[in-house]
Amino acid sequence: MNVNSLAGIPNPFGQTIVKDAWESLQDVPEIHAQAFETCCRAFENVRISRHCDSVLLHGEAGSGKTHLLSRLQRHWTSSPSVGEDGSGNIARCVFLYCRLQTSPHRLWQHLRKTFVEDLLHRFPDGTTQLQRLVACRFAEGDRNKRRPPAMWLKWITNPANRNHSGWKRILLPWLEREAHIGFSLQRVLCHIITGRHILEAGAWLKGEDALPEEALASMGISANEEGQTEDGSREMVLSLCRLASSLMPVAFCFDQIEALQTSKGDEESLFLFGQMGASLFNSSNNALLISCIQSSVMDLFERAIRQADFDRIAQRKERLDPLDKRFAHLLIRSRLESSKELVPLRSQHAQQILWPIDPPDVDPVFSPIGTQTPRKIISFASSLFEKLQTGQAAPPRDPMEFLRKEFERRRDMALAQDEADSDMSLSHGLPLLAETLGGQWRKETQPDKDIDLLLSHGDKRVAVSLCNQQNMRSLAARLKRLRDWHSRNKETKMVLIREGRLPISKTAVVTRNHLESLKAIGVSLCRPDADTLAALQALRSLISDARSGDLHDSGEAIGPKTVEEWLLQNLDSRLTTFFGEIVGVSETPEDTDSELMSSLLDVLKKHKIIALENLAEETGQAVLLIEDTVKRHPGRIGWLQGPPAVLFDYRPVEILSSREEDEE
Repeated sequence: MNVNSLAGIPNPFGQTIVKDAWESLQDVPEIHAQAFETCCRAFENVRISRHCDSVLLHGEAGSGKTHLLSRLQRHWTSSPSVGEDGSGNIARCVFLYCRLQTSPHRLWQHLRKTFVEDLLHRFPDGTTQLQRLVACRFAEGDRNKRRPPAMWLKWITNPANRNHSGWKRILLPWLEREAHIGFSLQRVLCHIITGRHILEAGAWLKGEDALPEEALASMGISANEEGQTEDGSREMVLSLCRLASSLMPVAFCFDQIEALQTSKGDEESLFLFGQMGASLFNSSNNALLISCIQSSVMDLFERAIRQADFDRIAQRKERLDPLDKRFAHLLIRSRLESSKELVPLRSQHAQQILWPIDPPDVDPVFSPIGTQTPRKIISFASSLFEKLQTGQAAPPRDPMEFLRKEFERRRDMALAQDEADSDMSLSHGLPLLAETLGGQWRKETQPDKDIDLLLSHGDKRVAVSLCNQQNMRSLAARLKRLRDWHSRNKETKMVLIREGRLPISKTAVVTRNHLESLKAIGVSLCRPDADTLAALQALRSLISDARSGDLHDSGEAIGPKTVEEWLLQNLDSRLTTFFGEIVGVSETPEDTDSELMSSLLDVLKKHKIIALENLAEETGQAVLLIEDTVKRHPGRIGWLQGPPAVLFDYRPVEILSSREEDEE
């Protein structure tokens, strides 16, 4: 074969991960056909029985869970049956894809944001899921059946009908009587459906609190001083569910349940997901719940959640098994046939269905029992194709170098995130940072809705509250509640974290007074900058992807243990400083003012990280004495258990000095 004939042709196996269920890739319907049919039967059961149903999908990392969700999305949201006269269906459900890389204590808030974003998802024909839903509901309510859904959709999306009197006659009564939706949500949905104040209405629906008073007034609603809460978000999600009907149900597709975990063996996060899923199941009659989890986490998942909750989430269960050679060849053939550049070349080898790949060359990828996951098959085929193009095998992979580049790439991308994204990075990332750096600190159950993280070490306790509200009334209300909580828990040190780019308005007198009163009683305020938050976002995405099996280098999965080892060797000084500012409030100058501590800190200034034995050698002190001293001061020196046990300075001098210069 002429190697040059393949030169310059894009590798058809280059993409091995489906980023989300809205992404369309070459599909092989025969793969996981049974799981697909199970989901379709559950969907039809919701439509016919007018009761909720659920499917729990599990499989190895790379088994094709997200790909299957993408197939379901295309199957349920496509509109092949619309006739020229507008007859037929325009969609069969409201499809929602929710990737669970979020704080388990903000599940409803995350679901609310995802629900709204997917409701406003725009299809190639320019229509949104919300417009299609309203058209279907109007057609259901059309007693004379004069207009099928497609005709209603055409009328709804026609700009000439924006001021039509029919909106008040049809839309508002339906929202109030049929969907039982409150006044503010009625008004906001009315604006979105009729094409008014779309950006402001969308932001309000998602729970963003940065809307100015004039924007709220233009929509005819008022601000909520309490801000976004889990209870409020739950009610919003259930209200949006009531827009749908049993004939056009909501398909909730939850991916990467294991990404919710904030530490090894974390059961609380799984419990909270089970609680949320059961609540959705119990509170609606038109929802299908599809949940995806790795098989390796299944036993822990079943132990962590209540049996009643599990029964609701897993009415049906399907395992996505690895593929045998027959399915593997179908997968490889599908990718090859999707390449337009390969068509003329493959036509010359019609009898060789996998050309330019020889079928026996694929055999080494299979396990001893003759199966393999789709991701590893595609990755292996990619390396074969690359070798055919270049005549050389791919160079050996270095997972540590891959992690370095991946951390930098994700950190650079995160620099563009806005303040709302930063709040999510903090809520989900802080517990992961505590797990990574705070070997001495134990994460406790949240004692209050305004406390986002509670850390303890012996009799030392540090409560962390995220105060990133952009609405000053909401921030003032939170600060007031925090003062009340602190007055009842004076033995606990408190740290407030507010994104460095978020100002506190000079006119927000009440807010400033609450903040100053908290500072006066010893509460600390931490203002992380954009670089620190970007590093935190990179850390949380790396750890979450590793736990969910979606972190891989050319098909080879990189697990949490490898990521932890890399983080140990490459501690980001901004993150260690940030965590040191949080736990450092547990220390007083007198606590660390000793000759031994000074000696230890002098050595740590010279080393980014140092093994306990090496520190003992450099200081001339006994290992047990250093260990005892460091463990009595968990807010000043970081300790990672190992083996080997290593220590690091939470607050390296170069970071502290740069921050002091910035403040000046």
